[in-house]
Amino acid sequence: MAFLAPLFLTLATLVGVPLLVHLLRRKGGRTVDFPAVRYLARMEQEHSRDLKLRHRLLLLLRMLAVLALALAAARPIAKLAGLGHAPVALAIVLDNSMSTGIIGNERSVFDSLRADVRGLLSDLSNDDRAWIVTADARVIGGSVPSLLAALNTLSPLGGRGDLASATRRAVGLARSGNPRAPVVAVVSDGQRNAFATDSVVNAGAVPVVILAHGTSVVRNRAVLAARAEPARWTPSGTVNFAISAPDSADWRLLLDGRTVARGSVASAPVGAPVRLTQRLASNTIGWVRGKVEVDADALRADDARWFAVRVAPPPMVAVRGEGGPFLMAALSTLVEEKRLERGAEGTARSVTVSGADAGGVRLPVLLSAPLDPVRIGDANRTLTRLGIPWRFGAIARNLVLARAARSDGAPLDTTAASVRVFEGTPVRLRYPLVYSPGSNPAANGASALAMPDTLAIAGGSAWAVAGDGYVLIGSPLVPEATELPLRAAFVPWLLEALSRRLGEDGRVIEAVPGAHIAGLRGVTGLEGPDGKVVGTNSDRLTVPNETGVYYLKRQAARIGALVVNPEPEESDVVGMGQGAVDSAVTVMRTHISGRDVTAATSASAWRKLVFDRAAGHGLLVPLVALALAALLAEAWLARH
Repeated sequence: MAFLAPLFLTLATLVGVPLLVHLLRRKGGRTVDFPAVRYLARMEQEHSRDLKLRHRLLLLLRMLAVLALALAAARPIAKLAGLGHAPVALAIVLDNSMSTGIIGNERSVFDSLRADVRGLLSDLSNDDRAWIVTADARVIGGSVPSLLAALNTLSPLGGRGDLASATRRAVGLARSGNPRAPVVAVVSDGQRNAFATDSVVNAGAVPVVILAHGTSVVRNRAVLAARAEPARWTPSGTVNFAISAPDSADWRLLLDGRTVARGSVASAPVGAPVRLTQRLASNTIGWVRGKVEVDADALRADDARWFAVRVAPPPMVAVRGEGGPFLMAALSTLVEEKRLERGAEGTARSVTVSGADAGGVRLPVLLSAPLDPVRIGDANRTLTRLGIPWRFGAIARNLVLARAARSDGAPLDTTAASVRVFEGTPVRLRYPLVYSPGSNPAANGASALAMPDTLAIAGGSAWAVAGDGYVLIGSPLVPEATELPLRAAFVPWLLEALSRRLGEDGRVIEAVPGAHIAGLRGVTGLEGPDGKVVGTNSDRLTVPNETGVYYLKRQAARIGALVVNPEPEESDVVGMGQGAVDSAVTVMRTHISGRDVTAATSASAWRKLVFDRAAGHGLLVPLVALALAALLAEAWLARH
């Protein structure tokens, strides 16, 4: 037995009040033998046995009533057969991933899942506690009416979410409802990648009951990829995209809501989609929202995929010979491809690319270590003059492999040019970069937005860094020092450094709904597809659940784009019939460890299994009835 309000057990001390009153009513004193009342004494002696029994019964009934009321106030619960379910702490995991938006027979799968949850909530009593946890780990708590109201406002996400994290959070919530019986109820659409994670949820002693829904065969068309290349059009570029369809399908390509290209594709599965490249040009200057879409079908969320591109004149660059022949050759290639323009040093929008030992250079600059070690002193004096808070350290000639720097421990984005160019690059000669903010008069008053970023590390020290108006590399860009200029990603990275880090371009970040991203230094707001701006006050951001292009803003200026699209795996809805559901349940049970993990085959069986884990009932009503019966018996006995 357990108690929901154990403090009220202190009321049981009041059971001594009837006994105290009974003892106080006993009379004491000297006995006087008065002849006129001797016959009364004889009558009392004849009935004393009956009176003592009655008084004791009255005393017991009063004490029983007080004790029963004290126990009732403490809200006891006991797992006794035949008394319904004991109060439960029920955490319901509702799968609202993108695939639950499939529509069949004019009703989505999510509507069916929501109806199952509604039926489970309707069976709860006032003694129960309940929460709803969605696939994006959102937690909704409160009374049953408030949960039902919140349930009606939920809808499928724009992506997969994380059902494993949601289940893990639900287990913790169920445990927090002690002494109520903890239970976790999971309801999903049965997609095979519902638990697409290597982590295992340890439910321990908390029972977990799983219900998965199957669907009929769905012929789903989906846009699985869309990306603009390059990230800056001047003013033309290409869009690479991929489409899967059970049969031939028409597609359209839109820029800022205007259709600029269309075509059709043959049938292709999700695992081997049709990949297309469309060359386009835009007359718009600035950021452009793009979208590739197909005709709507049963799963609407993957019928379109977004991308973003910035349209602007090519960045201007002034090349100095101190940078070395490989750097000059790479820049010449970009100029010939009209992705860069040659400019003059000191003019607006022009970036100077050189060795750090060059004299007379002005910000913005891309500087590499000098070819001649004797020139390191001149290079450090140049850094001081430009206000760059880094210095070249003592020369190191041992072979090391460079590593791309991680942002706040976040995993590396292997598709980023800065990662592909730096990660694993051999370095044979380097000057470790030493951060020296004290030598920069402006650094002491600089805000966090102006602090430099470490791009790469070599030998345990910074090797490539960037900051406000500069990019600095700790080796000369020749093969004898480093293989950096020989890597295939060097030219794309060079263009990215000149256009985004040193120019006016921002970066394009691709993310899935509900993800967490960091490193957004300098971002003050997020402009949604509807034009509304939501302010941000840190360098971390939770990606919105709705797909689309969101512009990163610094005050009124757009400094980048956040492109939100669902995971391509969510479009794989083939084979979500009962056999696939059984397979999905097996996968879920594999990822949930515990003493009691069971699966139900229907909504009614699901509800029964949930409450079977809490056999018994609260004893409030029986105890109140017992107290009332004791008081009625006491009143009747006192009158007779």
